[in-house]
Amino acid sequence: MNISNCPDQSWLVSYSGGGIPPSVKLILQAHMAVCPKCRSALKLADHLGGQFMFESDGEATEGFVAPHPEVGFKPEESVEWRKEERVDLTQVFNKYVGNNIDGFQWRRAGKGLKVCKLSEEDGYRLLMLRAEPGTVLPEHRHEGSELTLILKGSYFCEDTIFRAGDVDDADNSSPHQPIVTNDSECVCISAIDGPLKLAGPLQRMMQPFLGI
Repeated sequence: MNISNCPDQSWLVSYSGGGIPPSVKLILQAHMAVCPKCRSALKLADHLGGQFMFESDGEATEGFVAPHPEVGFKPEESVEWRKEERVDLTQVFNKYVGNNIDGFQWRRAGKGLKVCKLSEEDGYRLLMLRAEPGTVLPEHRHEGSELTLILKGSYFCEDTIFRAGDVDDADNSSPHQPIVTNDSECVCISAIDGPLKLAGPLQRMMQPFLGI
């Protein structure tokens, strides 16, 4: 799998130190399962952190264990870090949530878009988004951070295309409006810190009912 977009390395440093909420940890683990570059960066962060500690209780990088039992994860299960083979991330993710994509309680959030709120913890909401080909998602700003892992399909945002395995690391610096490519549906999972500021009046009116 060819990964083109990775989270900022500060997330990996925080992951190594154990200082991130479960929803963010989930996204980073799933991304690192298919991204050798970020696995190497995590190993380096673990190594540097170990120089300041005699003992470390950080998680090993040989496998990844689902950290989010409240959405159906089984902590005793793990999978090997993926190598270079192409994988369907929806299948990888389904194994950890104990459910398939069609089994979630989706809510319509506009033309071609469905949303499912999985959890809310430590100020972060964990959302699944499913969009039909060609869907233009609502324009929005962030009061905090948003990490989005693409599980299936792809979307454009400004001049960047995000494909399966990529992470869209957005902040509050500018408006954000992904546009799904026309070749297939797009399924994503997002960890969002703080409320979204939706641009459209209809979307703002629906926001409380969608939990976003």
